[in-house]
Amino acid sequence: MLKARGMMRDLGHCVRGLIAAATLLAPAARARGQGAWWNYQWPYRRLLSVKDVPKTALPGEEVGVVTMPTGGLTRPDARDVRVTTGSGRPVPHRVLMVGPGDRMRVAFALRAGMARYYAYFGNAEAPAPRQELSIRRGVLLETWANPGGVPRSLPQARAILDKAGTLIGRDFRDRMFLGHNPFGPQAKVCSVFTGWVVCRRGGEHQFSTSSQHASFLTVDGKLVVANGGRHRPQRRAVRTGRAVLEKGLHELKLYHVSAEGDPVAMAAWRPPGSKRLWAIPPGAFAPIRRAAPEAIQQYGKTYQADFIPVHTGESFMANRYFQRYLFKAEIVGRHVTRPQYRWEFGDGQTSSSASCDHVYLADGPFKVTLTVTVAGQTLTRTNLIHVTRPWDRVTDRRLEPLGDHADVVSGYDFARLDAGQNGRAVALLDRAGRTEALLRAGDALVKRDAAPDEVLREAVPAYAEALAADGQAGRAVAALLKGAEMARAPDVAAQLMVAGGRAALDVPDAEKAMAIFTRALKEYSALTTHEAIRKARIGVGDVWRLRGDYAKAEKAYAAAGHVGKLSFEKRAVRKGDLARHAEDYIREKQFDDASDFLDRLEYEFPAEKLEGFSTLLRVRLELARRRPAAAAGHAERLVRVNPRSNYAPELLKLAARAYEALGKGDAARRSLQRIVEGYPESPLAAEAARALAGPTTRPSD
Repeated sequence: MLKARGMMRDLGHCVRGLIAAATLLAPAARARGQGAWWNYQWPYRRLLSVKDVPKTALPGEEVGVVTMPTGGLTRPDARDVRVTTGSGRPVPHRVLMVGPGDRMRVAFALRAGMARYYAYFGNAEAPAPRQELSIRRGVLLETWANPGGVPRSLPQARAILDKAGTLIGRDFRDRMFLGHNPFGPQAKVCSVFTGWVVCRRGGEHQFSTSSQHASFLTVDGKLVVANGGRHRPQRRAVRTGRAVLEKGLHELKLYHVSAEGDPVAMAAWRPPGSKRLWAIPPGAFAPIRRAAPEAIQQYGKTYQADFIPVHTGESFMANRYFQRYLFKAEIVGRHVTRPQYRWEFGDGQTSSSASCDHVYLADGPFKVTLTVTVAGQTLTRTNLIHVTRPWDRVTDRRLEPLGDHADVVSGYDFARLDAGQNGRAVALLDRAGRTEALLRAGDALVKRDAAPDEVLREAVPAYAEALAADGQAGRAVAALLKGAEMARAPDVAAQLMVAGGRAALDVPDAEKAMAIFTRALKEYSALTTHEAIRKARIGVGDVWRLRGDYAKAEKAYAAAGHVGKLSFEKRAVRKGDLARHAEDYIREKQFDDASDFLDRLEYEFPAEKLEGFSTLLRVRLELARRRPAAAAGHAERLVRVNPRSNYAPELLKLAARAYEALGKGDAARRSLQRIVEGYPESPLAAEAARALAGPTTRPSD
């Protein structure tokens, strides 16, 4: 009896052990109904799906290729990577490229009738693979940084390639054509295309290359076309060669070395039966297949969280691009509880959605972390992504609307961005017209202790302009002065400080404006020759003009001087030209252009602000824009500082029109009365008198 009980106890231990082992192995096997684990020493794997495995009957393996994020779980040299069929049989593979970031590209052998494969990784002690895939399909492009030189012969080209130590990119292309570097840098690169072409007919084939600088073409290892040295891409087939090829598979290698300019290269052929040389088409090469990666699985784990970053588009503004990515959380393992998500995008921004768009405001590496809480467990996955332009698709010229990217950025916590990205957010939101978000982004920027000068130069004026338009003129002045304090370069500090003085003048706060302009001249005149110093002197003149002191304003404008060294006659011609352009644009209702030309006129010849004609044009512009208050203000300031101006009567007449539009009849009558009393010699005096005596005070146009 005791013996029987012992046997039963041992049997119970055995059963429990088997159950424990089954529990350990089951999650990986059950996940999505996928197959058993190939080798438990490799703790991670991804399922790879391939559609339409080719059946070519050509020599060599059929080839699939996958680009996938690794989560930072592979060895730096990727020697731990293995690829198996869905049933767990290893197949030859070759790691084409590791990086940038946590990304890897692997080519592997396909098996007839099999659409499912696994990429295993994460074994830190893994030996190097015994066999590397011999690729005899497709067109493989390999590009390195050019270490220097332009070869005139194939041996020289191979020597340069042997010295090239920095691999930029390696991937399959659909043809032997290069209009730009699909991996990034566009100058000083060297490349090798290895293409496996299928000759449909045997016989003599003619080949040619065209390239920016040197290119050489070999067929089955023999040099056929030599196109060495420095030259532009040839429009005609001036470098050709011939080779007699049998029907079937043949290796073409196109070597290309470019020292500067766009790395342009192509290979052309004329197979038997063809009447002309033409670019070798994609269909001439033995096919490869792209595999789609699925979520990472971990051996023995019931649940796993993962994501595969997807670049979805870019927008463009002012010589910079913004990149948008889609991040979608995936959970391996069945669950009934509702997951909670948290994304950290590496730039200070976060999200709690399962799927979300994110716009990066700068290029570079960003560590993206997904944290999922589900079934009482906390799961994480991190991928280091390298944000840059999608160089392999830049020729598509498909840009997303700037507003779509601004809508994403509008929800950011701007204080958590670095200063450079904060400034770019201000510029993006300003261009897209997202004022509320722009004000928040600007608030965050000027609360910082420092920021790059180029950021301050662009972003702070845009922020200040938005504040002023929002009725916060005082804050606009303060923002510009804070930007000047943050700047390191004297020219940037002077520029922002003087802009602050201009903003104070717009309030108008003459005392504050004078203090700012005076300070700018005192602190920066000896440090920079930037145009801001001249603008500060003009600003001093504008303050005296606002105060009605003609003599001091004239003196300040004279100190600012003219732009350029023009003779008196040429200055007159230049002034007339600018004024005529402004008049024409007002007449054509192109108001921004008119304002631009008036700004140029008064900047190049600041004393014009005392004479009256530029002011007359400004008043007409403001009336045409239906801004009567601004029109009346311009007119009143000129007449006050220079009542003897030849344009004073007409300015008062236009001021009367502006007051009528504002519903200020008494002010309109006073303007007309001033014409009658102050300028009796003017033809407008009689007109003003008639208007005052009539039933309405509205002067004629």
